[in-house]
Amino acid sequence: MFKASKTCVAAVMLAVSGGVAAEDHVIEGVVTQWRPMITFAQPGDGLTFKNMTGHDTETIEGMIPEGAEGWKAKLGEEGFHVNLEKEGVYIFKCNPHITTGMVGVVVVGDARPPQNLEQVHANLDNVKIGKNMVNRALKKLQQALDAEGQ
Repeated sequence: MFKASKTCVAAVMLAVSGGVAAEDHVIEGVVTQWRPMITFAQPGDGLTFKNMTGHDTETIEGMIPEGAEGWKAKLGEEGFHVNLEKEGVYIFKCNPHITTGMVGVVVVGDARPPQNLEQVHANLDNVKIGKNMVNRALKKLQQALDAEGQ
């Protein structure tokens, strides 16, 4: 009887939680790159930024899902953490190193293409510093999506 009750409680907990625990994705600043450059995540997942000496991280205006909150870490803020709730593409940068290619991409959710990808491309002309590097990151994103068969 007790064993059946524990099984029932576990089944209810699994159903209520959606069956999947949120994942924490680690992104590291390595010289003038984010590793990984492209991260695939699910709503509710988090990002933790490591190896941040000499780096910050900030989303690029107009390059996150509508209604999503952007983020901005201080220079050297080790372990900076954000939670991702809205589905879509998030483009982020390291301000001191954007012109040397320190641009990253997070895709949240399973929609392919991601729901705000066209909006992100349309806003590329609004990027004043590091536009070529943001464009390069978008091309690498497209390659990753193509490799998925999307």
